Amino acid sequence: MNNVVPGTLVDFSDLNISIDPKQFPLLQQAAKNALRRAIQNRGTTMGINSAYRTCAQQYLLRYWFEYGNPCGFQAVAQPGSSSHESGLALDVADWSGWRPYLEAQGWTCYGQGDVVHFTFPGIPIANVEIQAFQTLWNRNHLNDQIDADGLYGLETASKLSISPSEGFGGDPGLRILRLASPFMRGGDVRRIQKKLKEGGYLNNDSDVEGIYGPITEAAVRKFQTNEGITVDGVVGPETYRKLGIE
Repeated sequence: MNNVVPGTLVDFSDLNISIDPKQFPLLQQAAKNALRRAIQNRGTTMGINSAYRTCAQQYLLRYWFEYGNPCGFQAVAQPGSSSHESGLALDVADWSGWRPYLEAQGWTCYGQGDVVHFTFPGIPIANVEIQAFQTLWNRNHLNDQIDADGLYGLETASKLSISPSEGFGGDPGLRILRLASPFMRGGDVRRIQKKLKEGGYLNNDSDVEGIYGPITEAAVRKFQTNEGITVDGVVGPETYRKLGIE
């Protein structure tokens, strides 16, 4: 999202929250400001079940909802229409306790049907997220291009359905990977984790998850030490070369 429109979303993990590291703690700036005030006013930690979602995540949730609903969702929007994709929504664990504090700051509880879901007024930008996926697809499929129009339709849905869960490989250029907040994640992270596991620097299959967390950083530092290169926990050109990734 921020690669398409820089500064669209901001990290809110610095607030007094509890959120699974697999979630994306991202909101639009005004929504974060209102959330900060609500948390300060109540004076306790907020448990968050879900925040920003990519269109791929929204696609999977909608698919599960339509085909058996194994997770028991009460409601799931189509990709491109969820306020989660716009950085304007949260699913809150203690929703009834937080409701008055959030509503006092401009948040709205969805109510019956999805009581944990709160939204904040703002500009819907889910179409930008859809466009980001379409652009990524085209970059990796030069002979199978689709319209990068930001609209979710049958063509985009079909491409989402066959996209690899670990992300696309072969991006032009290699990202500099480091421990960050929120954690960096993607197919490139999974790729270096596989190399580290092959070399004995990561021990468990669960460590190859595509999320650059503290365990991965520690493994990178150990690898750099053994290779006699700069030990900074950052995967840059030199570390990529030593890992055999060009």
